[in-house]
Amino acid sequence: MTESPVRRSQAASTSILKLSVIIMTAVASVSTPACSAIGGTGFRSLSLIVALWSLSLSAHGQQPAIRIEGSHAALTDNIRAHLQVAEEGCEAPQRRLERLRPRIRRNVERAGQAIGFYRMQHTLEFTRDEACWELLIQVTPGEPVTVATVDIDLPESMRPLFRETIAEAPLQPGDVLNHGDYESLKTNLMTVAIENGYFDARFDRSRLNVDIAANTAEISLDFAPGQRYRFGTVQIGELETLSPEFIRRFIPFESDAPYSSEQLRTFRENLNSSQYFQQVTVTPRVTASTDHNVPVQVALTPRARRSYTAGAGISTDDGPRLRLAYEDRYINRNGHRLNADLTVSPQRQEPSVGYVIPLRNPASESLRLSGGFQREETDSYAANAYRVGVSYRRNVGYNWVQTAFTNFQHERAVFPAGEEQTNTTVSGINWSRTRSDDPIYPRRGWRLFGQVSGAHETLLSDISFLQFHGSAKLIQPLGAGRIHLRGDLASTLVDEAQELPVSERFFAGGDQSVRGFEWNSLGARNDAGDVVGGKNLVVGSIEFDVPVYNNWHAAMFYDVGNSFDDFGSMTLRDSVGVGIRWMSPIGAIRGDIAHSMDDGSFRFHLTMGPDL
Repeated sequence: MTESPVRRSQAASTSILKLSVIIMTAVASVSTPACSAIGGTGFRSLSLIVALWSLSLSAHGQQPAIRIEGSHAALTDNIRAHLQVAEEGCEAPQRRLERLRPRIRRNVERAGQAIGFYRMQHTLEFTRDEACWELLIQVTPGEPVTVATVDIDLPESMRPLFRETIAEAPLQPGDVLNHGDYESLKTNLMTVAIENGYFDARFDRSRLNVDIAANTAEISLDFAPGQRYRFGTVQIGELETLSPEFIRRFIPFESDAPYSSEQLRTFRENLNSSQYFQQVTVTPRVTASTDHNVPVQVALTPRARRSYTAGAGISTDDGPRLRLAYEDRYINRNGHRLNADLTVSPQRQEPSVGYVIPLRNPASESLRLSGGFQREETDSYAANAYRVGVSYRRNVGYNWVQTAFTNFQHERAVFPAGEEQTNTTVSGINWSRTRSDDPIYPRRGWRLFGQVSGAHETLLSDISFLQFHGSAKLIQPLGAGRIHLRGDLASTLVDEAQELPVSERFFAGGDQSVRGFEWNSLGARNDAGDVVGGKNLVVGSIEFDVPVYNNWHAAMFYDVGNSFDDFGSMTLRDSVGVGIRWMSPIGAIRGDIAHSMDDGSFRFHLTMGPDL
């Protein structure tokens, strides 16, 4: 039942009248010479104006009340949406309201039938008090009409295209009839047709038969998609930076292919994600079609050729970190690009340069030539590595990214017990995929990574080995918060772990590993007791965070893992802790206090970046 607002209007009117009396009394009591000059007539006129103003406000604050009883929420809302009687003001005479009865009855009936209540009965009653009138609608809904059959007549060759739309139709046999859903079904069929180039599609017949005696409805649609249009010429404006031939390699469809809005969206996304263009417009010119061929107009605004960026960050693994980057997006009109990076922190220094060559399908296929230097320091070792390499990256099925690579590296590592030098040519292939409902703050998502790599003494290497590495992250909602699961597993087939270059060994401990321990402080040890890294790795983590205030979250976690040479001698280290997160526009900034279960020490960790 809807509560009448008449009493509230009366209270508001009384308050306004009282305020008017106070104003008139105050005006009448003024006794300055200037007021005396106005005279009694002036006071009376002013009082009359104030009184009329107050009565106007009083009337404006009142409105008719409509009460609907005996119904349920959906039916009540629909009846109220169909009624137009409330536009009649409180001053409407009773005879005017009575003349509205037939229209009100029709609107109530239509509101009920629209959501399946063809047997609904109702009564109307107008009442009036001193302030305004009120309408009471007493409803007896009855049993709603249910859908008996849904018959959609399509050419047999077209059924695969519409199979999903029909299977997920908003009205199925057994459902309560809803005229809005019936119209949605027709709209969905027409939308699928237009998105797939059937611009002449029409309904030869659309019929909704309601058998009130049986309280059932039959839906019958004869849908004629017509002839499918095809892609015509793709018209690309001339650019100084890139050749039209190169841009055409982003087109995911062949000339004269069947028209598809999905293919056009893919084309637009390919151009946007290429990072060559500041603005992309892809327009199908349906009205300019000839012989059922749709020309496509492409307008592109290129980005600046050169880009310079600088960034800074901090973490407890690396300490303060500075990054400088340079990119030349247009080495030539075939889209070759050059990029250079310099990352500097107390623990790592890493300059690198890369040259990227887009291949046949530049949106998903590229070749990268790279070179660089890396210096890494921990409490156990200092390592310098020089690298040159080549990698081939492409998108494979189900949005997986596959990268095949070959890198030659010369590495020199210094431990307290001595020095190691190795030359290695490492080749391998990896796959990765990330899915999430939000790139910055996912409530649900996952990331998978897997890699196989190795080297052989006959191929410019001092040693032979085969290595497997996999990692996974999972985020799932749990109540108001989220549960984070993380795991890393790796194993190496090699005679002796210490034959491996340091960059190919595994370590544990740190912000992204087992918190409560310093970065790379866990792993196999040599005879002198120095942590030198192992050929196997096991790391796991479970974390729960929950919002506490605005963008601030509280977290608690448990980490476990270690690096080791043999699974038989594996010793896992673990820690527990609590943390605070600030969900910034660029990702989470995390502060954690972790308690090592090994020696009972506490360690603070600070990190930033996306969760996946």
